[in-house]
Amino acid sequence: MTADHFQPSEMSFLYVTVPDMDMARVIAGGAIGEKLAACANVLPQMTAIYEWDGDVEEESELIVILKTAKSTASALAKWIEDNHPYEVPCILEIPLGRGNHDYVRWLQKQMGSRSRLM
Repeated sequence: MTADHFQPSEMSFLYVTVPDMDMARVIAGGAIGEKLAACANVLPQMTAIYEWDGDVEEESELIVILKTAKSTASALAKWIEDNHPYEVPCILEIPLGRGNHDYVRWLQKQMGSRSRLM
C-alpha cells in the first residue's frame, strides 16, 4: 500500500460491550439498519471484572465494534443507550484515524451523507 492510498478519515469506532450474542445482533443489526453504522464486528466472549455497588463482579461479555462517521457517533451512542439492557452500558468512541483508501470510501458510501473523507 502506498502512502497516497492510506489516508485520514472522518470515521470512528464505537466500542460497546454486551452480555450475549443475541444482544450483539440487536445492537449491530439495529445500528446498521438505522444507518447509524456502516459495519459491525462482534468479538467473542471475554471476562469483565469490575466494581459495582461496592462488590467486585465478574461477568462474561462480548465486544461489538461499530464503524461510523464521527458526525454520527453521538446519535449512535444514544441509540445504543436506548436499546441496551445494561443500566450503564460501556460505549466508547475511538477515532479511526487513517485507513486504506478503498475501505474508507466504502465506509463513507455506507454512511451516505453522514460522512466525508478528509
